[in-house]
Amino acid sequence: MNIPDTEKKIKQHISSYKSSLNKEKKTYGSINDGAGKRYLLFCLYFLLGDPKKSSTYIEWYENEFPDDSGEPIQILCWAIMLYQMGKTGEAKIKLAELMLSNLYFIPKIIGIEIPEYNIWHSSNDCESDYFEYTPSQILDNLSVTEIKWISQLYNSSEFIKIRNRYVEIFTVLKDVKDVACRRVLLEESYQLLSILT
Repeated sequence: MNIPDTEKKIKQHISSYKSSLNKEKKTYGSINDGAGKRYLLFCLYFLLGDPKKSSTYIEWYENEFPDDSGEPIQILCWAIMLYQMGKTGEAKIKLAELMLSNLYFIPKIIGIEIPEYNIWHSSNDCESDYFEYTPSQILDNLSVTEIKWISQLYNSSEFIKIRNRYVEIFTVLKDVKDVACRRVLLEESYQLLSILT
């Protein structure tokens, strides 16, 4: 992931990516975005540090991609931007989404070593080495306060309960082949964050 190193370049990249996505929408009626620019924009807005512009982009993204599951680096930036805006309830839910999108991501941010889970990983985004793709600029821009907030929530009883059940479900999914059984388990996993709302 190529991240620009100056505010001017960040703004240029934002303008270029948004223009490209809007052009795709205008030309085809929808946005496919195979290159993942919509995710890169979360990183850029996070680094830009402008809550108003971040909020406007989040609103646009949610309208354009309402069913998009996202990816861990994007979800991290999203959670922190919400936290910086003072939207702590939304930020908490987004951080829980990050935790379940990649079980290894938050522990690596807060400096906890955990073993590889013997579970079904549904995509490469869920693997432990995915963290290595995180741009250093993103990690360097996390404040001490933000890392403390991440750590407190990760170690809270709510997050532990959600995480433990998620691991139980995906441990079973590793060996279950029956489609109906898998569907039931996956549906439960999709509802785990409901205890936070």
